[in-house]
Amino acid sequence: MIDQSPSERHLPRAAQRRAEAAQASSRELPNNAELEKAVLAVLLDGRHAMAMHKVRAIAEHPLAFFQRDHRIVYLAALELDDDGHRIDAQAVAELLSRYDFKAVLERLRQQQLLLDSDQLDGLGRAGLKTLYRRGPGDDAAAYEDSALAAIGGFNAVADLAGAFAPAAGIERNITLLWDYYLKRRMITRLLALCDKAYRTPDSFSKLLDDGSQQFLELSRHSRTATVHGLANVVDETLDDIQRTINSPEIGVRTGIQDVDDKLMSLRPGGLYVLAARPGVGKTSLALKIVANIAGHSEHKHGVLFFSLEVDRKDLVKKLLSAEAGVEFKALETGVLEPHEMDLLAASASAFKQWKLDLMDVSDLTVQALRSVVKRRMLETNGELKLVVLDYLQLLNSARPDASEYEKVSEISRVLKVMARELRIPVMALSQMSRDSEKGVGTQPRDPRLSDLRGSGSIEQDADAVIFMHRTDSGDGGKSDDCRKVKIIVAKNRFGPTGECAMNFYPAKMRFEMAAREEPQEGEEHEQSYHRAKKDRANSTPGAEEDLFS
Repeated sequence: MIDQSPSERHLPRAAQRRAEAAQASSRELPNNAELEKAVLAVLLDGRHAMAMHKVRAIAEHPLAFFQRDHRIVYLAALELDDDGHRIDAQAVAELLSRYDFKAVLERLRQQQLLLDSDQLDGLGRAGLKTLYRRGPGDDAAAYEDSALAAIGGFNAVADLAGAFAPAAGIERNITLLWDYYLKRRMITRLLALCDKAYRTPDSFSKLLDDGSQQFLELSRHSRTATVHGLANVVDETLDDIQRTINSPEIGVRTGIQDVDDKLMSLRPGGLYVLAARPGVGKTSLALKIVANIAGHSEHKHGVLFFSLEVDRKDLVKKLLSAEAGVEFKALETGVLEPHEMDLLAASASAFKQWKLDLMDVSDLTVQALRSVVKRRMLETNGELKLVVLDYLQLLNSARPDASEYEKVSEISRVLKVMARELRIPVMALSQMSRDSEKGVGTQPRDPRLSDLRGSGSIEQDADAVIFMHRTDSGDGGKSDDCRKVKIIVAKNRFGPTGECAMNFYPAKMRFEMAAREEPQEGEEHEQSYHRAKKDRANSTPGAEEDLFS
Protein backbone atom coordinates (compact mmCIF):
# COMPACT_ATOMS: atom_id res chain seq x y z
CA MET A 1 0.00 0.00 0.00
CA ILE A 2 1.41 3.37 -1.00
CA ASP A 3 1.60 5.90 1.83
CA GLN A 4 -0.13 9.21 1.20
CA SER A 5 1.35 12.53 2.20
CA PRO A 6 -0.41 14.46 5.01
CA SER A 7 -1.81 16.94 2.50
CA GLU A 8 -3.25 14.14 0.37
CA ARG A 9 -4.79 12.39 3.38
CA HIS A 10 -6.57 15.59 4.45
CA LEU A 11 -7.65 16.63 0.97
CA PRO A 12 -11.05 14.85 1.03
CA ARG A 13 -11.86 16.38 4.43
CA ALA A 14 -10.89 19.88 3.27
CA ALA A 15 -12.94 19.46 0.12
CA GLN A 16 -15.88 18.36 2.22
CA ARG A 17 -15.59 21.48 4.39
CA ARG A 18 -15.53 23.68 1.30
CA ALA A 19 -18.59 21.93 -0.04
CA GLU A 20 -20.40 22.38 3.25
CA ALA A 21 -19.55 26.09 3.23
CA ALA A 22 -20.85 26.42 -0.32
CA GLN A 23 -24.11 24.70 0.62
CA ALA A 24 -24.62 26.78 3.77
CA SER A 25 -26.22 29.64 1.89
CA SER A 26 -28.74 27.28 0.23
CA ARG A 27 -29.97 25.69 3.48
CA GLU A 28 -33.23 26.75 5.06
CA LEU A 29 -32.56 29.06 7.94
CA PRO A 30 -33.32 27.74 11.46
CA ASN A 31 -37.00 27.80 12.34
CA ASN A 32 -39.66 25.76 14.10
CA ALA A 33 -43.13 25.91 12.57
CA GLU A 34 -44.71 23.97 15.44
CA LEU A 35 -43.26 26.38 17.96
CA GLU A 36 -44.69 29.32 16.01
CA LYS A 37 -48.11 27.62 15.97
CA ALA A 38 -47.92 27.05 19.73
CA VAL A 39 -47.32 30.77 20.38
CA LEU A 40 -50.08 31.91 18.01
CA ALA A 41 -52.52 29.32 19.42
CA VAL A 42 -52.32 30.89 22.89
CA LEU A 43 -52.83 34.37 21.44
CA LEU A 44 -55.80 33.33 19.27
CA ASP A 45 -57.46 31.43 22.09
CA GLY A 46 -58.60 34.75 23.53
CA ARG A 47 -58.81 33.61 27.15
CA HIS A 48 -55.33 34.67 28.31
CA ALA A 49 -55.29 38.40 28.93
CA MET A 50 -51.54 38.65 29.62
CA ALA A 51 -50.40 36.43 26.74
CA MET A 52 -49.98 39.24 24.19
CA HIS A 53 -48.10 41.37 26.72
CA LYS A 54 -45.63 38.55 27.40
CA VAL A 55 -45.15 37.75 23.71
CA ARG A 56 -44.74 41.37 22.69
CA ALA A 57 -42.11 41.97 25.35
CA ILE A 58 -39.88 39.57 23.39
CA ALA A 59 -41.07 39.60 19.75
CA GLU A 60 -41.57 43.23 18.82
CA HIS A 61 -42.24 42.69 15.11
CA PRO A 62 -43.67 40.01 12.76
CA LEU A 63 -40.27 38.97 11.40
CA ALA A 64 -39.63 37.14 14.66
CA PHE A 65 -41.74 34.45 12.94
CA PHE A 66 -40.34 32.59 9.94
CA GLN A 67 -43.46 31.31 8.13
CA ARG A 68 -45.15 33.94 5.96
CA ASP A 69 -48.70 33.16 7.12
CA HIS A 70 -47.63 33.27 10.75
CA ARG A 71 -46.10 36.70 10.19
CA ILE A 72 -49.36 37.94 8.72
CA VAL A 73 -51.42 36.64 11.65
CA TYR A 74 -49.04 38.19 14.19
CA LEU A 75 -49.10 41.49 12.29
CA ALA A 76 -52.88 41.59 12.72
CA ALA A 77 -52.53 40.74 16.43
CA LEU A 78 -50.13 43.65 16.90
CA GLU A 79 -52.57 46.12 15.34
CA LEU A 80 -55.44 44.85 17.48
CA ASP A 81 -53.30 45.17 20.59
CA ASP A 82 -52.33 48.76 19.71
CA ASP A 83 -56.01 49.66 19.39
CA GLY A 84 -56.83 48.06 22.74
CA HIS A 85 -59.03 45.32 21.26
CA ARG A 86 -59.25 41.77 22.54
CA ILE A 87 -57.20 39.32 20.49
CA ASP A 88 -58.86 36.08 19.41
CA ALA A 89 -59.32 34.08 16.24
CA GLN A 90 -62.52 35.91 15.23
CA ALA A 91 -60.99 39.39 15.65
CA VAL A 92 -57.82 38.49 13.74
CA ALA A 93 -59.78 36.90 10.87
CA GLU A 94 -62.08 39.89 10.63
CA LEU A 95 -59.16 42.33 10.43
CA LEU A 96 -57.33 40.26 7.82
CA SER A 97 -60.50 40.05 5.70
CA ARG A 98 -60.31 43.84 5.31
CA TYR A 99 -56.55 43.99 4.72
CA ASP A 100 -55.36 43.87 1.11
CA PHE A 101 -52.91 40.99 0.65
CA LYS A 102 -50.52 43.01 -1.56
CA ALA A 103 -50.47 45.78 1.05
CA VAL A 104 -49.57 43.25 3.76
CA LEU A 105 -46.74 41.87 1.64
CA GLU A 106 -45.47 45.39 1.06
CA ARG A 107 -45.47 46.03 4.81
CA LEU A 108 -43.48 42.86 5.39
CA ARG A 109 -41.09 43.75 2.55
CA GLN A 110 -40.37 47.14 4.13
CA GLN A 111 -39.62 45.47 7.42
CA GLN A 112 -37.30 43.00 5.70
CA LEU A 113 -35.39 45.85 4.04
CA LEU A 114 -34.91 47.53 7.41
CA LEU A 115 -33.83 44.21 8.90
CA ASP A 116 -31.25 43.70 6.14
CA SER A 117 -29.83 47.14 6.87
CA ASP A 118 -29.75 46.45 10.64
CA GLN A 119 -32.29 49.16 11.43
CA LEU A 120 -35.43 47.21 12.32
CA ASP A 121 -34.49 46.08 15.83
CA GLY A 122 -33.40 49.58 16.75
CA LEU A 123 -36.83 51.10 16.11
CA GLY A 124 -39.01 51.82 19.08
CA ARG A 125 -42.63 50.75 19.38
CA ALA A 126 -43.83 53.96 17.72
CA GLY A 127 -41.54 53.40 14.73
CA LEU A 128 -42.56 49.75 14.36
CA LYS A 129 -46.23 50.69 14.54
CA THR A 130 -45.98 52.70 11.32
CA LEU A 131 -44.66 49.60 9.55
CA TYR A 132 -47.60 47.29 10.17
CA ARG A 133 -50.66 49.51 10.63
CA ARG A 134 -53.09 49.73 7.74
CA GLY A 135 -53.11 52.92 5.75
CA PRO A 136 -56.02 54.58 3.92
CA GLY A 137 -55.30 52.67 0.69
CA ASP A 138 -54.70 49.26 2.27
CA ASP A 139 -58.29 48.00 2.36
CA ALA A 140 -59.11 44.98 0.21
CA ALA A 141 -61.50 45.64 -2.67
CA ALA A 142 -63.00 42.14 -2.34
CA TYR A 143 -62.57 39.08 -0.15
CA GLU A 144 -60.52 37.38 -2.86
CA ASP A 145 -57.94 40.18 -2.58
CA SER A 146 -57.70 40.03 1.22
CA ALA A 147 -54.91 38.66 3.38
CA LEU A 148 -57.38 36.27 4.99
CA ALA A 149 -58.11 34.60 1.65
CA ALA A 150 -54.38 34.35 0.89
CA ILE A 151 -53.59 32.41 4.06
CA GLY A 152 -56.49 29.96 3.59
CA GLY A 153 -59.53 31.70 5.01
CA PHE A 154 -61.07 31.55 8.46
CA ASN A 155 -60.40 27.82 8.69
CA ALA A 156 -56.63 28.49 8.64
CA VAL A 157 -56.96 30.92 11.56
CA ALA A 158 -59.24 28.49 13.43
CA ASP A 159 -56.74 25.67 12.91
CA LEU A 160 -54.03 27.80 14.47
CA ALA A 161 -56.28 28.63 17.43
CA GLY A 162 -57.12 24.96 17.88
CA ALA A 163 -53.52 23.75 18.06
CA PHE A 164 -52.52 22.28 21.40
CA ALA A 165 -50.47 24.81 23.34
CA PRO A 166 -50.54 25.21 27.14
CA ALA A 167 -50.68 28.86 28.16
CA ALA A 168 -48.26 28.21 31.01
CA GLY A 169 -45.44 27.65 28.49
CA ILE A 170 -45.93 30.88 26.53
CA GLU A 171 -42.88 32.66 28.02
CA ARG A 172 -40.55 29.74 27.33
CA ASN A 173 -41.95 29.26 23.82
CA ILE A 174 -41.59 32.90 22.79
CA THR A 175 -38.04 32.95 24.21
CA LEU A 176 -37.18 29.90 22.08
CA LEU A 177 -38.85 31.52 19.09
CA TRP A 178 -36.74 34.66 19.52
CA ASP A 179 -33.67 32.47 19.80
CA TYR A 180 -34.40 31.03 16.34
CA TYR A 181 -34.77 34.58 15.04
CA LEU A 182 -31.37 35.59 16.44
CA LYS A 183 -29.77 32.49 14.93
CA ARG A 184 -31.13 33.50 11.53
CA ARG A 185 -29.72 36.97 12.04
CA MET A 186 -26.34 35.55 13.05
CA ILE A 187 -26.15 33.25 10.03
CA THR A 188 -27.09 36.05 7.67
CA ARG A 189 -24.43 38.33 9.10
CA LEU A 190 -21.75 35.65 9.06
CA LEU A 191 -22.48 34.80 5.44
CA ALA A 192 -22.19 38.48 4.55
CA LEU A 193 -18.90 38.66 6.44
CA CYS A 194 -17.59 35.57 4.64
CA ASP A 195 -18.57 37.07 1.30
CA LYS A 196 -16.79 40.28 2.24
CA ALA A 197 -13.66 38.30 3.16
CA TYR A 198 -13.66 36.83 -0.37
CA ARG A 199 -14.12 40.15 -2.13
CA THR A 200 -12.54 42.91 -0.05
CA PRO A 201 -8.87 43.92 0.34
CA ASP A 202 -9.51 44.72 4.03
CA SER A 203 -7.10 43.15 6.50
CA PHE A 204 -8.00 40.31 8.82
CA SER A 205 -7.99 42.64 11.85
CA LYS A 206 -10.46 44.96 10.11
CA LEU A 207 -12.78 42.04 9.30
CA LEU A 208 -12.44 40.80 12.87
CA ASP A 209 -13.47 44.21 14.20
CA ASP A 210 -16.49 44.20 11.88
CA GLY A 211 -17.47 40.73 13.08
CA SER A 212 -17.05 41.68 16.74
CA GLN A 213 -19.22 44.75 16.23
CA GLN A 214 -21.96 42.72 14.58
CA PHE A 215 -21.96 40.10 17.34
CA LEU A 216 -22.08 42.85 19.95
CA GLU A 217 -25.12 44.39 18.27
CA LEU A 218 -26.81 40.99 18.15
CA SER A 219 -26.14 40.41 21.84
CA ARG A 220 -28.05 43.58 22.66
CA HIS A 221 -31.20 42.01 21.26
CA SER A 222 -30.91 38.87 23.34
CA ARG A 223 -33.92 38.78 25.66
CA THR A 224 -32.13 37.39 28.70
CA ALA A 225 -33.91 39.40 31.37
CA THR A 226 -35.23 37.17 34.11
CA VAL A 227 -37.54 37.85 37.04
CA HIS A 228 -35.94 36.55 40.25
CA GLY A 229 -37.86 35.66 43.40
CA LEU A 230 -36.78 37.50 46.54
CA ALA A 231 -36.12 34.26 48.45
CA ASN A 232 -33.52 33.13 45.88
CA VAL A 233 -31.92 36.57 45.71
CA VAL A 234 -31.62 36.70 49.51
CA ASP A 235 -29.83 33.34 49.54
CA GLU A 236 -27.46 34.45 46.76
CA THR A 237 -26.75 37.71 48.59
CA LEU A 238 -25.97 35.92 51.86
CA ASP A 239 -23.62 33.59 49.97
CA ASP A 240 -21.80 36.63 48.55
CA ILE A 241 -21.54 38.16 52.01
CA GLN A 242 -20.10 34.93 53.38
CA ARG A 243 -17.54 34.80 50.57
CA THR A 244 -16.56 38.37 51.41
CA ILE A 245 -16.14 37.39 55.08
CA ASN A 246 -13.95 34.45 54.09
CA SER A 247 -11.96 36.45 51.51
CA PRO A 248 -12.16 40.16 52.43
CA GLU A 249 -10.02 41.31 49.50
CA ILE A 250 -12.51 40.44 46.75
CA GLY A 251 -11.78 43.60 44.74
CA VAL A 252 -8.54 45.48 44.14
CA ARG A 253 -7.67 48.66 45.99
CA THR A 254 -6.23 51.83 44.47
CA GLY A 255 -3.66 52.21 47.25
CA ILE A 256 -4.86 55.78 47.92
CA GLN A 257 -6.27 55.47 51.44
CA ASP A 258 -8.87 58.26 51.32
CA VAL A 259 -10.21 57.03 47.96
CA ASP A 260 -10.30 53.40 49.13
CA ASP A 261 -12.22 54.44 52.25
CA LYS A 262 -15.02 55.64 49.99
CA LEU A 263 -14.88 53.13 47.12
CA MET A 264 -13.86 50.25 49.44
CA SER A 265 -12.40 48.55 46.36
CA LEU A 266 -12.59 48.52 42.58
CA ARG A 267 -15.46 46.07 42.31
CA PRO A 268 -15.45 43.30 39.69
CA GLY A 269 -17.77 44.44 36.90
CA GLY A 270 -17.47 48.11 37.82
CA LEU A 271 -16.74 51.04 35.48
CA TYR A 272 -14.67 53.80 37.08
CA VAL A 273 -14.07 57.15 35.38
CA LEU A 274 -11.07 59.31 36.29
CA ALA A 275 -11.55 62.75 34.74
CA ALA A 276 -9.54 65.97 34.63
CA ARG A 277 -8.59 68.83 32.38
CA PRO A 278 -5.33 68.43 30.37
CA GLY A 279 -2.15 68.89 32.38
CA VAL A 280 -3.56 68.07 35.81
CA GLY A 281 -1.83 64.68 35.88
CA LYS A 282 -4.52 62.05 35.31
CA THR A 283 -2.12 59.67 33.49
CA SER A 284 0.38 59.96 36.36
CA LEU A 285 -2.33 59.28 38.95
CA ALA A 286 -3.58 56.31 36.93
CA LEU A 287 0.00 54.96 36.81
CA LYS A 288 0.28 55.39 40.59
CA ILE A 289 -2.87 53.28 41.00
CA VAL A 290 -1.47 50.72 38.54
CA ALA A 291 1.82 50.60 40.49
CA ASN A 292 -0.07 50.04 43.75
CA ILE A 293 -1.97 47.10 42.21
CA ALA A 294 0.51 45.45 39.83
CA GLY A 295 3.51 46.09 42.09
CA HIS A 296 1.90 45.35 45.45
CA SER A 297 4.48 44.00 47.87
CA GLU A 298 2.35 40.99 48.88
CA HIS A 299 -0.47 40.53 46.35
CA LYS A 300 0.49 41.49 42.82
CA HIS A 301 -2.55 41.64 40.51
CA GLY A 302 -2.60 41.61 36.73
CA VAL A 303 -3.26 44.95 35.02
CA LEU A 304 -3.77 45.72 31.31
CA PHE A 305 -3.06 49.36 30.40
CA PHE A 306 -4.26 50.75 27.07
CA SER A 307 -2.52 53.99 26.08
CA LEU A 308 -3.94 55.79 23.07
CA GLU A 309 -1.88 58.93 23.57
CA VAL A 310 1.49 58.07 25.16
CA ASP A 311 4.12 55.65 23.83
CA ARG A 312 4.76 52.59 26.00
CA LYS A 313 8.39 53.58 26.57
CA ASP A 314 7.29 57.01 27.78
CA LEU A 315 4.85 55.29 30.14
CA VAL A 316 7.70 53.26 31.60
CA LYS A 317 9.77 56.44 31.94
CA LYS A 318 6.91 58.01 33.91
CA LEU A 319 6.77 54.94 36.13
CA LEU A 320 10.56 54.91 36.62
CA SER A 321 10.58 58.62 37.45
CA ALA A 322 7.84 58.23 40.06
CA GLU A 323 9.06 55.00 41.64
CA ALA A 324 12.79 55.81 41.64
CA GLY A 325 12.34 59.48 42.52
CA VAL A 326 14.42 60.62 39.54
CA GLU A 327 13.36 63.67 37.56
CA PHE A 328 11.74 62.88 34.23
CA LYS A 329 13.92 65.51 32.55
CA ALA A 330 17.02 63.56 33.54
CA LEU A 331 15.61 60.43 31.90
CA GLU A 332 14.86 62.36 28.73
CA THR A 333 18.26 64.07 28.50
CA GLY A 334 20.32 61.18 29.84
CA VAL A 335 22.09 63.39 32.39
CA LEU A 336 22.05 61.11 35.44
CA GLU A 337 24.14 60.94 38.60
CA PRO A 338 25.62 57.57 39.63
CA HIS A 339 23.23 57.20 42.57
CA GLU A 340 20.30 57.94 40.23
CA MET A 341 21.46 55.13 37.95
CA ASP A 342 21.40 52.79 40.95
CA LEU A 343 17.86 53.90 41.80
CA LEU A 344 16.77 53.31 38.21
CA ALA A 345 18.33 49.86 38.12
CA ALA A 346 16.59 48.87 41.36
CA SER A 347 13.21 50.12 40.11
CA ALA A 348 13.65 48.46 36.71
CA SER A 349 14.46 45.16 38.40
CA ALA A 350 11.30 45.45 40.53
CA PHE A 351 9.19 46.31 37.45
CA LYS A 352 10.07 42.99 35.86
CA GLN A 353 8.18 41.23 38.66
CA TRP A 354 5.01 43.26 38.08
CA LYS A 355 2.01 41.73 36.35
CA LEU A 356 1.53 44.69 34.03
CA ASP A 357 0.83 44.58 30.28
CA LEU A 358 0.98 47.69 28.09
CA MET A 359 -0.68 48.29 24.75
CA ASP A 360 0.07 51.56 22.99
CA VAL A 361 -2.00 52.08 19.87
CA SER A 362 -3.38 55.28 18.41
CA ASP A 363 -6.12 53.76 16.24
CA LEU A 364 -8.24 51.39 18.31
CA THR A 365 -11.96 50.68 18.18
CA VAL A 366 -13.90 49.82 21.29
CA GLN A 367 -14.76 46.40 19.80
CA ALA A 368 -11.06 45.67 19.20
CA LEU A 369 -10.30 46.66 22.79
CA ARG A 370 -13.01 44.30 24.01
CA SER A 371 -11.51 41.46 21.95
CA VAL A 372 -8.01 42.10 23.34
CA VAL A 373 -9.28 42.09 26.93
CA LYS A 374 -11.23 38.85 26.46
CA ARG A 375 -8.20 37.17 24.87
CA ARG A 376 -5.92 38.41 27.65
CA MET A 377 -8.33 37.09 30.29
CA LEU A 378 -8.05 33.63 28.73
CA GLU A 379 -4.26 33.83 28.37
CA THR A 380 -3.75 34.82 32.02
CA ASN A 381 -6.24 32.25 33.29
CA GLY A 382 -8.31 34.92 35.01
CA GLU A 383 -5.38 36.66 36.76
CA LEU A 384 -6.18 39.97 35.05
CA LYS A 385 -7.80 42.16 37.72
CA LEU A 386 -7.91 45.65 36.20
CA VAL A 387 -8.16 47.29 32.78
CA VAL A 388 -7.09 50.93 32.40
CA LEU A 389 -7.90 53.04 29.33
CA ASP A 390 -6.08 56.32 28.65
CA TYR A 391 -8.25 57.88 27.48
CA LEU A 392 -11.91 57.28 26.59
CA GLN A 393 -12.47 60.00 23.97
CA LEU A 394 -9.57 58.72 21.82
CA LEU A 395 -11.25 55.37 21.18
CA ASN A 396 -12.89 54.96 17.80
CA SER A 397 -16.40 53.80 17.06
CA ALA A 398 -17.13 51.05 14.56
CA ARG A 399 -19.35 53.56 12.76
CA PRO A 400 -17.22 56.22 11.06
CA ASP A 401 -20.27 58.45 10.49
CA ALA A 402 -21.23 58.54 14.18
CA SER A 403 -21.36 61.91 15.92
CA GLU A 404 -19.18 62.63 18.95
CA TYR A 405 -22.16 62.11 21.25
CA GLU A 406 -23.08 58.77 19.63
CA LYS A 407 -19.45 57.62 19.66
CA VAL A 408 -18.87 58.36 23.33
CA SER A 409 -22.25 56.86 24.27
CA GLU A 410 -21.38 53.63 22.43
CA ILE A 411 -17.89 53.44 23.97
CA SER A 412 -19.21 54.05 27.48
CA ARG A 413 -21.89 51.39 27.14
CA VAL A 414 -19.53 48.78 25.63
CA LEU A 415 -17.00 49.34 28.42
CA LYS A 416 -19.71 48.84 31.04
CA VAL A 417 -21.04 45.70 29.33
CA MET A 418 -17.49 44.33 29.01
CA ALA A 419 -16.79 44.97 32.69
CA ARG A 420 -19.94 43.15 33.77
CA GLU A 421 -19.49 40.32 31.30
CA LEU A 422 -15.87 39.59 32.30
CA ARG A 423 -16.35 40.48 36.00
CA ILE A 424 -13.37 42.83 35.99
CA PRO A 425 -13.10 46.52 36.97
CA VAL A 426 -12.42 48.97 34.15
CA MET A 427 -10.90 52.40 34.81
CA ALA A 428 -11.39 54.85 31.94
CA LEU A 429 -9.65 58.19 31.92
CA SER A 430 -11.75 61.00 30.49
CA GLN A 431 -11.38 64.57 29.34
CA MET A 432 -13.59 67.33 30.69
CA SER A 433 -15.36 70.09 28.79
CA ARG A 434 -14.06 73.66 28.76
CA ASP A 435 -17.02 74.74 30.91
CA SER A 436 -15.17 73.20 33.84
CA GLU A 437 -12.61 76.03 33.64
CA LYS A 438 -15.21 78.65 34.46
CA GLY A 439 -15.15 80.03 37.97
CA VAL A 440 -14.78 83.13 40.08
CA GLY A 441 -11.82 85.28 39.04
CA THR A 442 -8.77 83.18 38.16
CA GLN A 443 -9.82 80.24 40.33
CA PRO A 444 -11.86 77.62 38.41
CA ARG A 445 -14.84 76.10 40.16
CA ASP A 446 -14.99 72.51 41.35
CA PRO A 447 -15.89 70.11 38.52
CA ARG A 448 -19.39 68.65 38.17
CA LEU A 449 -20.68 65.48 36.54
CA SER A 450 -22.07 67.56 33.67
CA ASP A 451 -18.47 68.56 32.82
CA LEU A 452 -17.66 65.10 31.48
CA ARG A 453 -16.88 65.58 27.83
CA GLY A 454 -18.83 63.98 25.00
CA SER A 455 -21.96 62.39 26.43
CA GLY A 456 -24.13 62.21 29.50
CA SER A 457 -24.02 58.43 29.25
CA ILE A 458 -20.55 58.42 30.87
CA GLU A 459 -21.92 59.50 34.24
CA GLN A 460 -24.90 57.14 33.83
CA ASP A 461 -22.83 54.04 33.05
CA ALA A 462 -20.03 54.72 35.55
CA ASP A 463 -20.19 53.15 39.00
CA ALA A 464 -17.91 55.89 40.29
CA VAL A 465 -16.66 59.19 38.88
CA ILE A 466 -13.43 60.64 40.30
CA PHE A 467 -12.41 64.19 39.41
CA MET A 468 -8.94 65.72 39.72
CA HIS A 469 -9.07 69.46 40.37
CA ARG A 470 -6.05 71.71 40.69
CA THR A 471 -6.54 74.11 43.60
CA ASP A 472 -3.35 76.23 43.46
CA SER A 473 -2.80 79.22 41.19
CA GLY A 474 -1.33 77.23 38.34
CA ASP A 475 0.71 80.26 37.24
CA GLY A 476 3.80 78.24 36.41
CA GLY A 477 5.89 79.81 39.19
CA LYS A 478 7.50 78.14 42.18
CA SER A 479 4.17 76.71 43.18
CA ASP A 480 4.31 74.59 40.03
CA ASP A 481 7.07 72.49 41.63
CA CYS A 482 4.32 71.04 43.82
CA ARG A 483 0.80 71.23 42.47
CA LYS A 484 -2.05 70.94 44.92
CA VAL A 485 -4.71 68.63 43.51
CA LYS A 486 -8.09 67.87 45.01
CA ILE A 487 -9.36 64.34 44.37
CA ILE A 488 -13.17 64.42 44.31
CA VAL A 489 -15.31 61.27 44.37
CA ALA A 490 -18.33 62.95 42.76
CA LYS A 491 -20.34 59.78 42.18
CA ASN A 492 -20.19 56.49 44.04
CA ARG A 493 -22.93 53.98 43.34
CA PHE A 494 -22.01 51.80 46.32
CA GLY A 495 -20.79 54.22 48.96
CA PRO A 496 -20.20 57.80 50.06
CA THR A 497 -18.80 60.66 48.03
CA GLY A 498 -16.18 63.09 49.25
CA GLU A 499 -12.76 64.50 48.56
CA CYS A 500 -9.13 64.38 49.62
CA ALA A 501 -6.00 66.41 48.93
CA MET A 502 -2.87 65.23 47.13
CA ASN A 503 0.36 66.84 46.01
CA PHE A 504 1.61 66.32 42.46
CA TYR A 505 5.31 66.75 41.73
CA PRO A 506 5.42 67.03 37.91
CA ALA A 507 9.21 66.91 37.74
CA LYS A 508 9.11 63.32 39.07
CA MET A 509 5.58 62.42 37.88
CA ARG A 510 4.79 61.53 41.48
CA PHE A 511 1.60 61.87 43.53
CA GLU A 512 1.68 61.89 47.32
CA MET A 513 -0.99 62.39 49.95
CA ALA A 514 -1.07 65.96 51.24
CA ALA A 515 -0.68 66.61 54.94
CA ARG A 516 -4.02 66.80 56.65
CA GLU A 517 -5.06 70.26 57.75
CA GLU A 518 -5.21 70.86 61.49
CA PRO A 519 -8.83 70.91 62.66
CA GLN A 520 -10.16 74.21 63.93
CA GLU A 521 -11.08 74.64 67.60
CA GLY A 522 -14.71 73.57 67.26
CA GLU A 523 -13.86 70.70 64.93
CA GLU A 524 -11.13 69.45 67.29
CA HIS A 525 -13.54 69.38 70.22
CA GLU A 526 -16.14 67.54 68.15
CA GLN A 527 -13.59 64.96 66.97
CA SER A 528 -12.36 64.34 70.54
CA TYR A 529 -15.97 63.93 71.71
CA HIS A 530 -16.74 61.33 69.03
CA ARG A 531 -13.44 59.55 69.70
CA ALA A 532 -14.20 59.32 73.43
CA LYS A 533 -17.73 58.11 72.71
CA LYS A 534 -16.41 55.39 70.40
CA ASP A 535 -13.81 54.29 72.97
CA ARG A 536 -16.49 54.15 75.66
CA ALA A 537 -18.76 52.01 73.47
CA ASN A 538 -15.96 49.53 72.78
CA SER A 539 -14.73 49.30 76.35
CA THR A 540 -15.72 46.61 78.87
CA PRO A 541 -17.92 47.92 81.73
CA GLY A 542 -16.35 47.91 85.17
CA ALA A 543 -17.72 45.95 88.10
CA GLU A 544 -18.81 49.16 89.82
CA GLU A 545 -20.82 50.39 86.83
CA ASP A 546 -24.60 50.05 86.76
CA LEU A 547 -25.32 48.63 83.31
CA PHE A 548 -29.00 49.48 83.53
CA SER A 549 -28.75 53.12 84.59
